[in-house]
Amino acid sequence: VQPGTSPSCIAHDRNMEFPTAFSLLSCSPDLGSQVCLLILHAGFWWCFIRWSSKTVVAPYVETRPWKKEWLRLNQAFFKKALFTVFPSDEDAFAFACLFQAILAQHLVGGLLCLPSILGRGLPSLACQGALCEAGWELQDIAVRAHQRIFQGVRGKNMNPLPLLGVIAVHHAMGQAMVIPMNILYADNPDYHEFVFLMQAAAFLAMMLQSYGYTLNVQTKEGLKKMQISIIVSWLTILYSRVVRFSVVGYRLARTFHSDGNWMMFYVGSSVLVLMGCFNVMMIVDATQKLIKFTAMLPPEPSQPGCCGAKLSAAVLLGSSATGKSKRQ
Repeated sequence: VQPGTSPSCIAHDRNMEFPTAFSLLSCSPDLGSQVCLLILHAGFWWCFIRWSSKTVVAPYVETRPWKKEWLRLNQAFFKKALFTVFPSDEDAFAFACLFQAILAQHLVGGLLCLPSILGRGLPSLACQGALCEAGWELQDIAVRAHQRIFQGVRGKNMNPLPLLGVIAVHHAMGQAMVIPMNILYADNPDYHEFVFLMQAAAFLAMMLQSYGYTLNVQTKEGLKKMQISIIVSWLTILYSRVVRFSVVGYRLARTFHSDGNWMMFYVGSSVLVLMGCFNVMMIVDATQKLIKFTAMLPPEPSQPGCCGAKLSAAVLLGSSATGKSKRQ
């Protein structure tokens, strides 16, 4: 850099440089490194999720006695929550396994924030955790766009417009805010906690839901396990997606406002509202399940045994449509 060069020109030149391995590992707060990391995360999670869903999740589920009911409950969940009906059981099974692999990304992203949350520093790890989410979202957008454009009717059926609307609401925050936050507020502890809340809570809640799909709530033991998992899931969502979401989100918005960073304030406030709407959907669904299962009693021992899987499906989904669904 020549003497007398303005700071803005220096920053511009630095942003245009190809990032080094050290800048990538340390999650350097410059645009070049952040964009490169975003693309690398997108590629990594695209490969990992597809590999693990086919070589880890699917072979495991195939050997379980609850596979058929697990798949049926996932199909009902996809229809109710994601507005998606898959053209075949094979497509639904593949996506259900993919969905479990996606949760691994949320776990990794949340764990990367733990050192900062526990006061151990390492803000660069928390920033990498945020990029895990943003990178996965980026490849998800690319995959769904490819399916809609190049896979004809099948691709459109797998990505109906209502689902794309939900995805847009969910992905808006990561795509709009992660890189700016990593550049401008990389050391902010509220940012690190916020990422942890979004990532770790999603992993725990959805894994507990998937676990519930394997239980037979007609038995006393199965019902007790289901009630415990539902209570833990509800408390997790209430704390992370309602209480702390509101507190930490307000702190971040106040930080943008006090800094006079109006672009971050307006964009950040907008995506907070969008994610708040998504969180409302989560807490409403979790509350419905909580009410249903805590009020449920195990059947009397004298009652003739019926198919526990059918009972678990009807109770778990709690909709009239479930009762009318095809029984295996």
